[in-house]
Amino acid sequence: MVPGLGPGPRLSTILNPAGASSMAAAEVPGYLVSPQTEKHRRARNWTDAEMRGLMLIWEEFFDELKQTKRNAKVYEKMASKLFEMTGERRLGEEIKIKITNMTFQYRSEERPVKKRKAQSCHLQRKKLRLLEAMLEEQRRLSRAMEETCREVRRVLDQQNILQVQSLQLQERMMSLLEKLIAKSSG
Repeated sequence: MVPGLGPGPRLSTILNPAGASSMAAAEVPGYLVSPQTEKHRRARNWTDAEMRGLMLIWEEFFDELKQTKRNAKVYEKMASKLFEMTGERRLGEEIKIKITNMTFQYRSEERPVKKRKAQSCHLQRKKLRLLEAMLEEQRRLSRAMEETCREVRRVLDQQNILQVQSLQLQERMMSLLEKLIAKSSG
């Protein structure tokens, strides 16, 4: 018997439910439930109405939550406001956990799961695009160089033609000068 609580079920009955009085787990008195079991008990699921209400309340109290470090009272105010809106009672701690979970879920959906692999793949694609751009630039420069070489050859050919023509003109001038000198001497 636990002092101050009156007669309760025997521990052997609780541990051995096949005993004389089969007791369901729900009938176990609170003083026999360990604090760890109670702490890790799963909360009931949030309804759509509660989620809509929570989003509105979160928006309303967002700045206040960001401004205070110890904000348990703010979460309790949010719980009261949620109760007024939906008629569903939630603890401030439940609201805090739900907001934390939603924030984490949003951030994890925002980021790729395999971030390093995605970054590596992104970098490889970027390198590939860069190499392709460099190759295209090299091809463009090669074409420009070939065009320049052709132009230089054309100019050199034209220069050769002009030199030949110049030499021919010099020879004709020499020939004319010789004839003039011969006429004036004779």
